[in-house]
Amino acid sequence: MLLVNPSISGEPFWQKVESIAQAASKQLNVKLDVIYGDGSRYIQLEELQKYLEYRATPDFVVLMLYPGNAEQHLDLLEKYGIQYLTLEQTINGPEQVEIGKPGQRYKNWLGEIYFDNFRAGADLAQALTDSLREKRPKVKPQALAINGHYGSESDARNQGAQSFFGSQGVALQQSIYASWSKTQAMEKTQRLLKRYPNTNIIWSASDLMAMGALSAVKQRGEKDPAFVAIGGFDWLNDTLRLIEKGELQASVGGHFIMGGLAILSLYDKFHGHSYWQTNQSITYPLVVINQHNVHRYIWLAEKIDWTGVDFSGFSLLNNKQSNYLVSPTFLAKDNAPGVISD
Repeated sequence: MLLVNPSISGEPFWQKVESIAQAASKQLNVKLDVIYGDGSRYIQLEELQKYLEYRATPDFVVLMLYPGNAEQHLDLLEKYGIQYLTLEQTINGPEQVEIGKPGQRYKNWLGEIYFDNFRAGADLAQALTDSLREKRPKVKPQALAINGHYGSESDARNQGAQSFFGSQGVALQQSIYASWSKTQAMEKTQRLLKRYPNTNIIWSASDLMAMGALSAVKQRGEKDPAFVAIGGFDWLNDTLRLIEKGELQASVGGHFIMGGLAILSLYDKFHGHSYWQTNQSITYPLVVINQHNVHRYIWLAEKIDWTGVDFSGFSLLNNKQSNYLVSPTFLAKDNAPGVISD
């Protein structure tokens, strides 16, 4: 199999996706190659084309589609007759209409593995609002939102936040884009805090940007700064430690298990299971980590040997279930026997 990591080697979030995929492959005796897209849709397409031209054709490919050239990626894979899965739902609007759903225009597109970004965005907004109300019950919630880029993933998260804030009467003063960058998020938050000095909630579409916002709040220079509830997505190691210390309030995540889930489902298909003949997707909920439950997940902030996770236990070949009942809650300390940190 081939996993196309859309980022660079060692990038915190996608490294976890890759590491879990590697562990699942080792456990299931699957040979897995990995190539990198370097955070660029153009480079990813070039690297995929070079791999397919100069190496033996893999049985399956797992990749994330970048908005703007999804069609070129799918055309290339169809040309080589390779079956493939896509991670996350990153394509929307006219481009999504053009490529259709798995198995329609592109017959070798088996399906998608994704999660409900709208609900996750709302869950993060609720966690931050609840945290503010616990710490400062008499203040009026006033929020800022920091998005990644213009695309379905970030926009769906933001729409979920807007829906929750609107339902609770929370003032969402402004939404901005910071290109998933910690530095951009810090610099833009600094300017926004001058415009909206009473801000007490900063919702972010990623943990890196949340940490950038935290830096901006700390740099305001107040002797006794008012509490600001800040949170993001991804369960990054540093984020979990900051939640434990009370500097950040929440992180939504667990979606990095999608790498292992993709390998597992393709292993099942290779050995004859019909799931991808009758289904177009695998979905699962994300989980909020906050100060109330971080003690169950803080072990994830250490270097992890993912080979301790029993991926075979989720195989439909073994458990005879009709769906993949996988949730990130299985990574909670008391739910993950045998998972080793070192």
